[in-house]
Amino acid sequence: MKFFVLILSSFFYLHTYIYAQACFTADKVRGCAPLTINVANCSPTPNPTLVAYKYTEAEGFVTRTTNTYTNPGLYSITQIVQILTSGDSIRRTNYIQVLPSPPPIFQIKYCSARQISVFIPDNTYEQYQINWGDGSAIQTTLRGSLSVLHTYLTNAPVSISVTGQYIPGNCGGTNAQIVNPINDLPLPYIKSLVTNVRGVANGKIDMILDTDASFQYEFLVNGASESTINGTGTTITKTFENLNTTNLTYCFAVKVKDNCGNELTSGNYFCNLNLRVSVLDNINKLEWNIYPTANIPANTFQQYVIYRNGQAFKLINDINTQIFDDDNVICLANYCYSVGIEFLSPLGTFVSQSNQVCVQAFSTIAPPSPANFNSTVFTDRSIKIDWNVPTQPPITSFEIIKNGQSIIYNNISQNILDSDLSITKQFCYDVRYTNACNQTSAFSGLTCPVYLSSNGYQEGKIQLNWTDYVHPANNFQGYIIEKLDENGTPYDAIPINLGTNTYLDEDALIDRQEMRYRIKVIIDITNNIFSYSNSLTIKQKFRLFFPNAFVPNGVNNTFAPKGLFIKKFKMVVYDRLGEILFTSQDIEQGWDGKHKGADANNGTYVYVVEAESTLGEKFEKQGTFVLIR
Repeated sequence: MKFFVLILSSFFYLHTYIYAQACFTADKVRGCAPLTINVANCSPTPNPTLVAYKYTEAEGFVTRTTNTYTNPGLYSITQIVQILTSGDSIRRTNYIQVLPSPPPIFQIKYCSARQISVFIPDNTYEQYQINWGDGSAIQTTLRGSLSVLHTYLTNAPVSISVTGQYIPGNCGGTNAQIVNPINDLPLPYIKSLVTNVRGVANGKIDMILDTDASFQYEFLVNGASESTINGTGTTITKTFENLNTTNLTYCFAVKVKDNCGNELTSGNYFCNLNLRVSVLDNINKLEWNIYPTANIPANTFQQYVIYRNGQAFKLINDINTQIFDDDNVICLANYCYSVGIEFLSPLGTFVSQSNQVCVQAFSTIAPPSPANFNSTVFTDRSIKIDWNVPTQPPITSFEIIKNGQSIIYNNISQNILDSDLSITKQFCYDVRYTNACNQTSAFSGLTCPVYLSSNGYQEGKIQLNWTDYVHPANNFQGYIIEKLDENGTPYDAIPINLGTNTYLDEDALIDRQEMRYRIKVIIDITNNIFSYSNSLTIKQKFRLFFPNAFVPNGVNNTFAPKGLFIKKFKMVVYDRLGEILFTSQDIEQGWDGKHKGADANNGTYVYVVEAESTLGEKFEKQGTFVLIR
């Protein structure tokens, strides 16, 4: 029995020393990334054979006792302890909290007397430390606190930094802004007023002004408070609605307020303009309200600007002007008007723009007669007539008088081609038009292109005659006689003085068999405006002259004809027995009186000539001549 007890006691003694128990602690359990922690083994197990830690699921177990977490999040740590054949483990779930450290968001607002207000809407950290940047003590504020106010001694720029702190953790990010403390509140910069809607009860006016995020802006309409908004740091548009912009004038002021109870009001001289437009006969009459000049700072008015169809149209330098008559209008044309007043405010140019009014003009005044009315022969059977008329109002019809006959055209622009003519005389035209307002212009006055003719051809001379060119202005610059080739292209030009209606061409005999002429009228050489007459063609007869004898004595050494306008030529010379003595295909190459190198005998010889003119006319002749030595 004693032996059994001894053995059992020995067994329990050995079992006590191989039991393993896991235990660990960390020196930090909360902090900002990157966070380095150190773990300590608190296991009562003496001399364990293995102590290992799993810091992240991705890494597995390691024996090191330090780890750095680079990413924010919650992390669990597992420890294992082994001794001989015994082991134990412990897992601390979400044991380590690694926090982000973003720069905290804070807002700066300016106050007069060099005061700066800091408001921290950020909820990331438990507390925040404010460094005012002027050497004063760092100020600590808790999350969710109200604005903190600080007064600076100078206007020098400083950098305000705010550092967030986790508790526990004692870490966080920092943000900074540079500020320039101000002595006084800035005047609000009202850039413009625009009356968008004219109405008795539904009028609308837009105010465009610059704002600062540090301040609030209270709007006063005719001295009464209308609303208050927070500044945004941008240019904004404030709309005032339900106004009587038909009958009343509204003047606006803006009061700027800071977070410290200070305020500053602009002048009460930002007033709206109300435009009315009356449509009269050929006049659009513009009228607007008197601007309250008493409110405007002295010597700041610049001008009224009248806009027509979106473009600046008229500048007016008298502030007391209320009326403008636009008499440069076209019947049935649409016009949109607005008027703006410009003057200098303390911060820059201010513009008050009226409502826009669109009207359609009308007129009972006859439109101007067609201008630049000219005519020219266009082809051998047509005459082109062109003119200039206003494009507005639209033209509904033209009436053209041709040699006393009236013709109505409804679908033409500013020219016509009078075709299928037999131009054997001068044609004259007159034109007027009717517009969409049912107003008809006066006639333009006659235009007549030159008619060219000839008294005929005699002894190689051509007599040309022409009628005067006629057009309303009667200020053309001169005539030119043009000679044309077979393609109608001028190859010669002969200037003719005004007042001359005839010309004798004495060079026709040595020119061309078929002469083509036309008259070119110089209307405006600078702008290349010309008028042309009909083309006149005169055919000259071709000619051949044959001597009846020749004496090869050094004076007339050859027998040959003389001719004009010959294109092809062939001459054969025979003796009385019919023997061919000479052949030539060149009218300039005649017979020298020799046959086979020897002088031919005196006597009568026969010639046969075949010729063709430059116009293709055929000619054959046979005759005799006498050779005299």
